[in-house]
Amino acid sequence: MQERGMLAAGGKQRTDSTHVVSAVRDVNRVELAGECVRAALEALAVAEPGWVQQVLEVPGWAGRYRLRADSWRMPTSETKQKELARVYGADGYALVEAVYAPFSPTWLRHLRPSTLCASC
Repeated sequence: MQERGMLAAGGKQRTDSTHVVSAVRDVNRVELAGECVRAALEALAVAEPGWVQQVLEVPGWAGRYRLRADSWRMPTSETKQKELARVYGADGYALVEAVYAPFSPTWLRHLRPSTLCASC
């Protein structure tokens, strides 16, 4: 290792993995937020076909939730990750508001994504 310049003479090579663990945690949180919204949308689409398209008209939903979050690359920039998390949160609130709206079937409020699809 010393001959190849990878280890200084008389020293120990160390890595501080704290920043790596922190970065993975942040990406996992953003991924989880997106997957929660996607799973809820899938459950609603299975339970009440057409309801999602009739009631929810949020630009970009098809692009954001068509594929699982782990099937595409998350933004590496902290600013872009925070923006994506904000978008996921806003989408989640829009979804909850639609489900609890007076015109929506009340039984939709009792659905659980894990009971409707095996991948959730």
